[in-house]
Amino acid sequence: MTSNGEHGSDAAVLIVEDDAPLREIMQLLLEDVSRPIIFADSGRSALQALEKHQPNLIVIDLGLPDMHGFDLAKAIRARSGAADLRLIAFTGYDSATYRREATEAGFDDYLPKPMDLNSMEAVFARILGDVSN
Repeated sequence: MTSNGEHGSDAAVLIVEDDAPLREIMQLLLEDVSRPIIFADSGRSALQALEKHQPNLIVIDLGLPDMHGFDLAKAIRARSGAADLRLIAFTGYDSATYRREATEAGFDDYLPKPMDLNSMEAVFARILGDVSN
């Protein structure tokens, strides 16, 4: 956050993914993102990281070990100041129903697994461009 309490263009990106090899791949893919990348492996650790690092973009795996990603998104959206956060659902389930439920839970975008590098880059560019302004 900037000194006036708003998220700046250097705010962190929080990746919530319980699969360690996938976290490593995402870290490699995101090397060129010019902001800190924080990883969490559960909903609980994501909420702790949210308080500590105050990211402006959060990518959430929907199949977390301790809570569903939809529930995590709703918990994040219920927090004060969460309106400016951008949330991306990241899941192996790609259906119209899941996309609708993701939107209803408060997600701004949706990335299906297996991830397509071009799609991921396009979503990140669009979202990071939105939050940098």
